[in-house]
Amino acid sequence: MQSEHDLLYLQKGPATLSEMSSHDVAAALQETDVILIPFGATEAHGAHLPLGTDSMEAREICRRTAIRLAEQGCPVVIGPVIPFGTSNFHLDYPGTISLKTQTLIALIRDVCMSLYSGGFRNFIFVHGHDGSLPAMMVGAQNLVEETTDAECVVLNWLAPLSKVYTTIQTSKASEGHGGEGETARLLVTHPELVHPERSKPFHVSPDEMRRLQGAEHIKTGGAIFYATRRYPNYFIGTPQLATAQTGEKGYAAIVDWTAAVIKRDFFDQRVRPFVAPQPPTG
Repeated sequence: MQSEHDLLYLQKGPATLSEMSSHDVAAALQETDVILIPFGATEAHGAHLPLGTDSMEAREICRRTAIRLAEQGCPVVIGPVIPFGTSNFHLDYPGTISLKTQTLIALIRDVCMSLYSGGFRNFIFVHGHDGSLPAMMVGAQNLVEETTDAECVVLNWLAPLSKVYTTIQTSKASEGHGGEGETARLLVTHPELVHPERSKPFHVSPDEMRRLQGAEHIKTGGAIFYATRRYPNYFIGTPQLATAQTGEKGYAAIVDWTAAVIKRDFFDQRVRPFVAPQPPTG
């Protein structure tokens, strides 16, 4: 058990909206109306990873994407991390918090409409937890239906990452939730919270893995979506194989794709010209 005096981890910038002041946000809106919203979760990832793994990953993906885009002259704001998702399939494991799908859809609506009222018009949903993808897609559609000029896209980076995973990870067995790849990415950003020695390798049959995230599964770029009632374990894979180097390669593949899509669709081929709102007075 860590003491109250222990430093848990350090967080690099740029800041998310939650770490900015209202004045900072108003200034940012003079340059951009594009906001990335990281969708995380609070759920079990084995004894070796924290419950907030998905939220930490989503934030880091958005952080690195924002830096890459800024280097290309495409400024964006990183929105608040949504720390809860649809995680009912992990409720058997203590600490997991799950929102009903309709609750998450309503949460997305209220968060985005608040940001819309403040001046944002282009919304990019970036998941750190694929279980929330269906609700994110409905939330995106509802947002554009409820507004007159908002645009929204859901980015599922698991699909492009799955195409290069075999060139990144060491394991040749089934790796999934909380396995080598996810453990490696947490080693990059929050090594103090990663303890691979606490978990033994766990793998499932090829058929079960196919249903969870095989090539046919929609989250890895296929055409089939399986609604999952219960996950076979609170992680799948060999976390002991994870290294920070592997994690860096994973983040690089993800950010290469996310930044390219955002630049193409929200800057190079912008639907309408950006018009900065009038800054607040007082």
